[in-house]
Amino acid sequence: MPRIVKFHVLLARQFEEDNVVILMWAALLYFVFSLFSENSGNSYIESLTIYSGLMFAALISASCDLIKERQYLKLKDEINNQTVTVYRGAYGTCCSIFVRDLVTGDIIDLQAGDRVPVDCILIEEMNITCDQSNYFSKDTRVSKETSECFYQQNQDDVDNHKDHPDPFLFADTKIMTG
Repeated sequence: MPRIVKFHVLLARQFEEDNVVILMWAALLYFVFSLFSENSGNSYIESLTIYSGLMFAALISASCDLIKERQYLKLKDEINNQTVTVYRGAYGTCCSIFVRDLVTGDIIDLQAGDRVPVDCILIEEMNITCDQSNYFSKDTRVSKETSECFYQQNQDDVDNHKDHPDPFLFADTKIMTG
């Protein structure tokens, strides 16, 4: 499971924005000028108020970021606990495993309505269409086909994608048909 970012790291990131840096420098200059002016009195309090306001805003933002980070990791863990059917081993044994346990070379069994757990290449298909709206705004239904070698008679070059241009499935796309 991925680790949560520490609170002090999130707090330090709040002071990396350009506007915050400019405010801190302006408050520092005002503080220095107020200490060395003749009728300063309590004018340094204004610069300390700016610093306290920046610290308060940074604490609130870092707390919100920490809560979002925890929610994201919880959701990511829930996604990794989903199961998928794979074919493994020398004899193509079919078993159900967690998505987080997938390794390179696993052959995944996908049905209509499933979400693709990882980026993969089609080996065998039957009229598969996918919803790729996560990646491309205008491609909602894309037809997919396995890639086969295509030899041209007069050339020695292999044109692997002339007749079958799109054998790739992207992670988190939904299988619509096939």
